Amino acid sequence: MNNIVIVGAGILGLTNALYIIENLPNVNITIISELGPNDPSSLLNFKYASSWAGAHFRPFPSRNKQDIREMKMTRETYKYFKSLNLDCVKLIKGIELLENPDNHYSNVLYGYSEEIENFKQLSKGKFEYDTWVVNPSVYLPYLYEKLKNDGVKFINKKLESLNQINEIVSGYHIIINCSGMGLQFNGGYDKDSYSIRGQTLLISPPENSQYWRKTITYQLLYGSWIFNIPRFPNDGIILGGTKQIEDTYDNIRDEDTEKLLKLGSKYFPDLMKTKGNGEKYFDIKRVNLGFRPARIGGLNTSIDLKNKNIVLNCYGAGGMGYELSYGAAKRVFENLKSVLNLNSDTKL
Repeated sequence: MNNIVIVGAGILGLTNALYIIENLPNVNITIISELGPNDPSSLLNFKYASSWAGAHFRPFPSRNKQDIREMKMTRETYKYFKSLNLDCVKLIKGIELLENPDNHYSNVLYGYSEEIENFKQLSKGKFEYDTWVVNPSVYLPYLYEKLKNDGVKFINKKLESLNQINEIVSGYHIIINCSGMGLQFNGGYDKDSYSIRGQTLLISPPENSQYWRKTITYQLLYGSWIFNIPRFPNDGIILGGTKQIEDTYDNIRDEDTEKLLKLGSKYFPDLMKTKGNGEKYFDIKRVNLGFRPARIGGLNTSIDLKNKNIVLNCYGAGGMGYELSYGAAKRVFENLKSVLNLNSDTKL
């Protein structure tokens, strides 16, 4: 029987476990992570990046080989989420508005519209397409319950190295490294990894808000963003957000909140409620903070041979964890089949 240890219980770790369970019989899977949906308090911990993700799909033109590789993974995920029948996953309209679109956007170059249903260019900088949105606070516990019922074991522990797994789980095993920043075999993290700070607002919208039916992203002239993402079935609507590279400040920053409110009042005035005196305001349920685990060169899906362990990497997704999740898990499974010398043409 194959023994697999997955490091990390974020969206990539959980989805890798799901994909393996769906495609490989007679397998023992253990997930080791400091934080995860098996511990409900993790869902409110800013260190648990998957809980605070935008968790919606925004295609973009491919500019290099890495973009093309990841684009193909996002399309696998697109098909997967489209197939689900869950209250926390919805197919809605995506709208993109760019104040200063470059040639890749204006000419809808490769990677932007491929395999996207009902993609339309409405004007030079305005695009529309069918997309999906996910509510992490519901979807992550759903994955946990599904995996637990399928026999996946969960261990809450902060690892200092991948090698430490050999002290925790006995026997020969394959390690799938979904540790976000790329925990290394002998300790430390991938030198090419870095974090992107994100602060968003969870808004209680007015009754019958149009923003339950669409997710809109404005890419503004000077590099700022403002977007909305509905949280189904009824948790509210995200108004975001910041993208602050290598900013490690781990508390709520009031000036970021004020900037979001200012941009929100300009671009999403219909998300504001009205007081009895006619004053408009955003009904803020919560201010969110998370750190996207990014990597120079994008998602790492390489294979490492470390002593008696085989390490299959799957980390460094940045802000694309949910978008890449199912496609990345499929790629890792192909690597898993290759190291197990299994027939890639056969569904196991």
